[in-house]
Amino acid sequence: MAPPAAAGGGGGGGGGEEGQQPRQQQQQNGFGQTITGIIRIAVFWYFASKFFSPKKPTDPSNLISNLFQKGEPLDMWLYLSEHEKFNDFGNEASLVWHETNIPYVTWGPESTRTLSLKYYPSQALKNNGSLYAHVFFARSGYPPDPNDPEFQPQATFGRTYSVVAYLPKSRSDKRKSLLGNTKEGEAVESVAMHGTMLLQVADDAETDSKDDGPDEWIAYWKPNITINLVEDFTRYGHNAVPPNIAPYLNIEPSTGNYYPTIFFNEFWLLRDKLIAINESVTELPLNLEVGPISMMKWQLFLQIDQSFQIHRSYGSMLEGEADELKIDRSGRIPMLRFRDRDSYASNKTKEYDDIAMKYLSYVLFFLVACFSVYSLMYERHKSWYSWILSSLTSCVYMFGFIMMCPQLFINYKLKSVAHLPWRQMTYKFLNTIIDDLFAFVIKMPTLHRLSVFRDDLIFLIYLYQRWVYPVDKKRINEFGFGGEDEHGQTSAIADQDDKKTN
Repeated sequence: MAPPAAAGGGGGGGGGEEGQQPRQQQQQNGFGQTITGIIRIAVFWYFASKFFSPKKPTDPSNLISNLFQKGEPLDMWLYLSEHEKFNDFGNEASLVWHETNIPYVTWGPESTRTLSLKYYPSQALKNNGSLYAHVFFARSGYPPDPNDPEFQPQATFGRTYSVVAYLPKSRSDKRKSLLGNTKEGEAVESVAMHGTMLLQVADDAETDSKDDGPDEWIAYWKPNITINLVEDFTRYGHNAVPPNIAPYLNIEPSTGNYYPTIFFNEFWLLRDKLIAINESVTELPLNLEVGPISMMKWQLFLQIDQSFQIHRSYGSMLEGEADELKIDRSGRIPMLRFRDRDSYASNKTKEYDDIAMKYLSYVLFFLVACFSVYSLMYERHKSWYSWILSSLTSCVYMFGFIMMCPQLFINYKLKSVAHLPWRQMTYKFLNTIIDDLFAFVIKMPTLHRLSVFRDDLIFLIYLYQRWVYPVDKKRINEFGFGGEDEHGQTSAIADQDDKKTN
């Protein structure tokens, strides 16, 4: 029995040595994971302390602040000059507005001043000249003229603003009455009788060729100048001024502090308010206003204007389209104003759209009224309020369906679907398929389930119209090429390759 025991002991010893290796490997793996965890915690603590730890107080000597105090009385001068740089303070004819004792950014009637006047343009301004408004503020009792003995640089600040904007001239309206009137008919007949009809046609062709040329830029007068003093008393660090504020901050070089910010508010200056300047203009209206503006409102205007500029740079928004999104302030109470894009308002699409919406609105009112009466007679409701809500809900569902129908009528009248964004519509159709699947498996109101399938119906009709109205290969795209041209070029290239091969 001894040998088996010895053998067994030896086997047990060998098994122990073999079992120690996995234990050592596990210990090494556990030690490595511990080190990795410690490193991760250290890295996390570093970044957390970097970004979330309380900031050290900045030395007050390294901060810049506003040179003026809130409520401090200011005097204002506004000069109009055709020169961008202004130093002719002795010219009384250039001074068009002077106000005294304006409290700096205090919210009251005494902080807002207005003036309306007539400006008589010079001959140079009529010939695409320029005009600038030079606005100066100073502590009451101090002059804005640097040549004055009492002038103090730290007590005076100003800014220049262009009163004239240069924009592309609107294209001439080529539309004409197909029936015409009597005088025009007589004129055309007389022209034909004298044998000069060809000259008239040539003049029309020349006019069309001018319209198709490069844009002509003309000067437009800004009838409203709104001067806002920004309520900003923030103490900024020398190298910690926010990037959206830094371009507007006017630093005084000797002290390093900043002057009050002057903001020329053009947010409510819509393009349709601008006045074209030409030889026939003898006088121009000018409405002036000065008043305070809060820091938050100023930043909001800057952010909105910046977003408009980004869209214009990308080509997703044309010049002047931003006015379509702005609250109308022609009356006492700002009101929302909706208007169509100029390119949309002057084509056939709007005409067909109006016709479709006219008759579809009748259908909308009729169906909503019928459903409301049916619901009142045959369905049960908790109260009259519940019935009104259900009726309004049905109106919303029906309105969403009818809003998609005018496009079908427009496609039918134009006999074309080339203007439709098919990629976006395909994407929406895929989303609609997902909604269809959920409409079968999820319990939902009947009207909502029907609204899911209405999108399918409209899209199927779109597909039918795409099959009925094929793409015109002769149609010229925005690059000046047509489908047949590309096919012809491809065929010509293929023939040349065959010749070279042979």
